[in-house]
Amino acid sequence: MNILCSIMLALHVIRSDVAYANNKASFENKRLLLHDPDVTASRLSSVEKSIQDMVGLTLQLQTQNSNMQTTIAHLEATLLKETSTRKDLQKNLSQLQTELAQEKVKVSQTLFHDPGSTYVRWGRKQCAGVNTDLVYTGFTAGQEHSTASKYYGGPSNILCLPNNPELSNRTTARNSYLAGSEYEDGNFFIRGAQNEDAPCSLCRSRNTSSSVMIPGRLTCYDGWKMEYHGILSSGAYGHKPSSYICIDSLPEFIQGGQDDKNGFLLYPTSIICGSLPCPPYGDNLAVNCVVCSK
Repeated sequence: MNILCSIMLALHVIRSDVAYANNKASFENKRLLLHDPDVTASRLSSVEKSIQDMVGLTLQLQTQNSNMQTTIAHLEATLLKETSTRKDLQKNLSQLQTELAQEKVKVSQTLFHDPGSTYVRWGRKQCAGVNTDLVYTGFTAGQEHSTASKYYGGPSNILCLPNNPELSNRTTARNSYLAGSEYEDGNFFIRGAQNEDAPCSLCRSRNTSSSVMIPGRLTCYDGWKMEYHGILSSGAYGHKPSSYICIDSLPEFIQGGQDDKNGFLLYPTSIICGSLPCPPYGDNLAVNCVVCSK
């Protein structure tokens, strides 16, 4: 037993000596390599190359980073500009949509809701009626009433001439005339009306599409609104032909027009029974009239 232990101990010692010898030889080889100039130069060259590669890579990364920063700044500026442009476009679009909506309302009102209609209020300087505007005021005018044999033609309608005319600078051959009008038949129209000049006014009725003068009525039919009422009038049957107009029930006069200068003369119109049935009409009665809009 002791002999076996001695043998094993000897083997362990031998192995230890061999390992020591090998390690010593390896160490000696390494020391030789470290003191070898070629090895040192090669290693230094390798380290320098590695450092240069790292420096080059660093510069490359710095350049790429700088380029990326520039690109980011450019993209941010572009984004800011595009955002501003988009806001402007949205603002313009909103404004255009508002204007379009307003135009649609105007068109709708013009075509369907508030086209308006016009009529002349004879004998007055202002308009009456609800939602009615004055377009202009002026003078009732027509053909001179003269019955001389050489003057037998000419127009028969009556006009409302504005009080602020824009005159022509040309003269005519005097083959057609317009004369101012005067109330006749004493105080029939209103007290003091004899020989007074008659005014008129052009009126626009809002929220309507048509206006009409109805002879023989003081009131409008259902669904129509009354603008004014009065007395049906025209020139005398012994004078030149004229149209029928509705003189307001409370006529006014033109200031300074009370002189008897004749011109076109206005008379109340009366009924002649016969072909016109009486009733419902009455002989020699004045004819009422009313102007209505709808």
